Amino acid sequence: MGTSEHTEMSSAITARLARIEHELAAARRDAMRWRTGTIILGAVALAGGLARVEDVIRVRRLEVVGEGDKVVMLAQAGDTGGQLDVWSKGGANVVRLSAGTDGGDLAIWNLVGKPVGGLFATSTGGRVEIGDVDGTTLATFARGEEGGALVLNGSGNNASSLRAEAGAGGAVISMRRPGGELGMLAGVAQGASVLSMRNQAGKEIVFAGGAEDQTGTLRIADASGNECAAFLAVAGGHLTLKDGAGAVAVSLASAGAGKGGAIEVLNGSGAAAILMDTKEEGGGRFMVGTLTGAPAFMAEANGSAGTLAAYMQERRVAAIGGGKTGGLMNLLDTTGQAIVVAGAAVDGDGGAISVRNSHGVQIGRLGVDAAGAGEMAVYNASATMKKIIEAPTAAAK
Repeated sequence: MGTSEHTEMSSAITARLARIEHELAAARRDAMRWRTGTIILGAVALAGGLARVEDVIRVRRLEVVGEGDKVVMLAQAGDTGGQLDVWSKGGANVVRLSAGTDGGDLAIWNLVGKPVGGLFATSTGGRVEIGDVDGTTLATFARGEEGGALVLNGSGNNASSLRAEAGAGGAVISMRRPGGELGMLAGVAQGASVLSMRNQAGKEIVFAGGAEDQTGTLRIADASGNECAAFLAVAGGHLTLKDGAGAVAVSLASAGAGKGGAIEVLNGSGAAAILMDTKEEGGGRFMVGTLTGAPAFMAEANGSAGTLAAYMQERRVAAIGGGKTGGLMNLLDTTGQAIVVAGAAVDGDGGAISVRNSHGVQIGRLGVDAAGAGEMAVYNASATMKKIIEAPTAAAK
């Protein structure tokens, strides 16, 4: 090979290398333009996809991270459906929204991991819970057995509580002491209303109720639950006071519309010891009874006058009253027959005393004659004969 051939070959190789370098440079520029265009097209496509409903992004797990690549939000599939968790900046799981067995479930925790709020579906409806800083439940709003229910609890595990529940049959409010003992219950149902209060021993000490006929009842008991007083609406008002054994001691009642009232004090045997009431015509009556409740003394109004009587073995043995001419006193035997009668005379100006036998026949009389002087008469058993003792007359001048 000569010198000229070597020179021509070198020139060809140089030209070929120059062409290859030009083509590589062009290829690099094309690749750069293609990569840039692809990135731009991808960004446009992504932006367009987020703006269009028909485009969907599907993932099995979506994490949102914050500083230090810590997960602050997590969306994933749980055992019963979707679940979304949110963490605080300090790493505490504070919110969880998920699908439960009965529907939606929202749980809220504080920064120390204690539950302080919740909203979730149950098999009967919905339920809302509010918790204390230690995680104990303070309030619950839920679907109860028949309707809405509200439960409020005091702070701590052993605190007082209040429950309110409403339904088609009525509504009830109950309050409980620490430990769960019922302290008060109030409710309305089927046209009636009830208020019940209990002491710490669980004994009902106050009961108030309203019946369907709009009548009312109020009962008060002692610490042992024994009823001590009761107020009823029966033909008017009726107040009953009882002793510690539950026996009626005092009764105050209305006798009915337009009939006045009555007070009755009973002894330990349940018999009336004192009775005050009104008579049919409107006058008053007062009775003091014996051990069996029979009258021992009676004071009553008779028309426009009054009568005071003493009794023995349920028979009247003495009476003081008012008559047409004035006061009148009767002493009677055990058969009820008057044996002494004293009072204003009907046949003279003054008083008179009449003594009678067991047959009611007058056998003696002390009175005033027509002239105003004293007169005493003694009769036989049949009052057919008498002997009169008259006051002496003054001698004529």
